[in-house]
Amino acid sequence: MKLWLYLHFPRLLLDNIQRLQPQIQPLPVALVYQEHQKEWLLQCNETALSQGLEVGHSTVLAHTLVNDAVFMPYSEEKESRVLTRLAERLYLSVDKQVLFKPQGIAIELDSLLKLYQGTQPLIDHLKEELDTLGMSYQMSLGFSARSAQCLACAGIEQLSTDRCVIEYELGHLPIKQLLLSPQIEKRLLSTGIHQLKQLWSLSAADIGKRFGAGLVDDIQRLKGNESQAFDFFRPRDAFITQLDLVTEIQHWQGMLFPLKRLLQELEQFLYQRQKVIRQLTIELQHRDMEPTSVPLKLASDSWRASEFLNLLQLQMNRYPLTAPVIAIEMRALELFELTRDSGSLLTKGVAHQQTVTELVSRLQARLGEKAVYSPQLSSDPRPLINEQRAAQVTTLTVQRHAPRRPLWLLTEPELVQIEQWQLLEGPERIQSGWWSTSEVCRDYWLAKDEQQRLGWLFFEKRHWFLQGWFS
Repeated sequence: MKLWLYLHFPRLLLDNIQRLQPQIQPLPVALVYQEHQKEWLLQCNETALSQGLEVGHSTVLAHTLVNDAVFMPYSEEKESRVLTRLAERLYLSVDKQVLFKPQGIAIELDSLLKLYQGTQPLIDHLKEELDTLGMSYQMSLGFSARSAQCLACAGIEQLSTDRCVIEYELGHLPIKQLLLSPQIEKRLLSTGIHQLKQLWSLSAADIGKRFGAGLVDDIQRLKGNESQAFDFFRPRDAFITQLDLVTEIQHWQGMLFPLKRLLQELEQFLYQRQKVIRQLTIELQHRDMEPTSVPLKLASDSWRASEFLNLLQLQMNRYPLTAPVIAIEMRALELFELTRDSGSLLTKGVAHQQTVTELVSRLQARLGEKAVYSPQLSSDPRPLINEQRAAQVTTLTVQRHAPRRPLWLLTEPELVQIEQWQLLEGPERIQSGWWSTSEVCRDYWLAKDEQQRLGWLFFEKRHWFLQGWFS
């Protein structure tokens, strides 16, 4: 018989919004659920509850009670995303998780008890982790995921591993807290069955005959007598998170604080997994317009929030906001293993020296990706063809005994008077391109002019030309 711990998060989405925007804590904030043109409060923060708002209140009544309350639409999909992110964070401590979207995580404890030397150290560790995140939670132990789920969702913190204690708590659960279908719940209540212990007093044959075989199986799962197959959670190899803003933001400066919190989430995500990224996409969502997408491309692998923020600040002028922002989404879809060149994770929180690649990232963010490049050489010796641009920052291989070449090449050679020049080195014959329309057959010289400047001259068609400058 397996032991399960169930974590229920009654206001997961609202807690996450408040965690990433702590400045809203003094405000009465509630998430609103809408169905069939009716709206009611589904989640309320502590400030809203202290001012008299309750879950289940209609928005009309809530407006009457607290006229300055902030109401935001509830989204089950968004809350499920938050649950996935939370499971990814807990995965480093507990691996056998089953997600009950949008608000629950069941953890199989059998394989973890030896590692943590008992249930209490494990529970203490999870409580510390969840308290750090500022999440409201209810937890309970059971001999099945189903029994632990019912107890936790009912708000009963049952942390004993004694089977008699677990069955006692389960037996006193009202039928309405067994998470049954509305049809079965209604039939049970109409027959005078109001608690689980009343169902347990009936035989399986009697329950199956009166309420169906499905309820018999459900009761067996509650007792832990029937195992249930689960697909255990496996974390994604990507970072995706979203934040709904409590108030619309119309300028970049106002978004810096929530963006810092999201980037810190990304840094912690990468730090824990020993991963780095090369590209990050920030999507700013508007109410009645297409979202504004801001791509951040790094010249080298990185995991630091400070570096991402610096690049983002350099990009702001290139992406002016044409409409207020109502939500922020951040995506890093490709993760790479940490290497020696990625920077040591042991330097977390310590100021580090700006490297060449960090400087290149900043220049690319300010000037554009194509404005910064690395020089490369091709196998074709013809000037302006031999020299090429590489989009990424790469190391140029130094050739031994390579012929001297000027860094500044003229796009079009200039006609010069050879009497004004002194030939120093040469000639060097360059003959290539016979297969194309731009064939070259020239003799090149290193020469000095009357101002003592070094130039690169060539003789062609009985005239001298300047190809480039050395200095």
